Amino acid sequence: MDLSFIKNIHFPNHIKPFFTSLLILFISFCLIRLVMFLTAKIIQITKFNEQREMTIKSIVDSVFAYFILTLAILNILSEFGLIKKATIITGAGIITLIAGLGAQNLIKDIINGFFILFERQMKVGDYVSINESYFGTVEEIGLRSTAIREWTMRKVYIPNGEIKTLKNYYKEKARVIVEIVVPFEEDHSLAEQTLNQICETINEKYDDKLYKVGNVNYSEFSLLGVVSLDGKLGGAKYIIIGVVNPHFQWFLRNRIYEHILKIFKENDISIAYPRFFLHDDE
Repeated sequence: MDLSFIKNIHFPNHIKPFFTSLLILFISFCLIRLVMFLTAKIIQITKFNEQREMTIKSIVDSVFAYFILTLAILNILSEFGLIKKATIITGAGIITLIAGLGAQNLIKDIINGFFILFERQMKVGDYVSINESYFGTVEEIGLRSTAIREWTMRKVYIPNGEIKTLKNYYKEKARVIVEIVVPFEEDHSLAEQTLNQICETINEKYDDKLYKVGNVNYSEFSLLGVVSLDGKLGGAKYIIIGVVNPHFQWFLRNRIYEHILKIFKENDISIAYPRFFLHDDE
């Protein structure tokens, strides 16, 4: 930062470093805001994959923020005479000193953050599970941490170095699995026929939400048939499966359950549930 013009302004010696430091901080934050504004404008102009661009924007903003603030701190230290000149060598020496005093976790977070970005493990807008403990929508991917918004609307910041397992529910495609248990005493031929009709209705009504390769659909909802005999619920378990665009997996699952309730009621077919029988020993 070239602040040579300040030399032409006359301040008392004990005030000048404070004024210069405030000016340096002001300029630094203005530069950070400028970088954020420019990256946002670039995304508006390019109009490629918005989610991926937002992820890259988050990384770029973080890199420039760290770089600008580091230069600002070095210049402030120089103003107070703590270092002779805020040069690249001095900056490298300070960064090395910080690393030696315990910045290993910081370096680990940054390296893992780059791997997450370049391996495309997740991007802004994806719904993920991290370490089997945190579930939510990715809002930020920074150099040091990833921020997700939970269902409760709480925002959780997770250091990138602590991310051990990552499940991405929005990665390309998702399989919807619907289980239905029909009591043993029901007409299972009718139940199977009804479930097949439900699959046909769902495929026709929500065709645009099914996963396709080009115009070919390899993933329509279908009935697997009886997969087990559930003694606890007293019925035969059927499973319906289909592969859909990941953003609609829970939407379609809920619509199928709603449709099953409606059609089963119209056809007078029961759904199994736990029941208890009392026997008189006499």
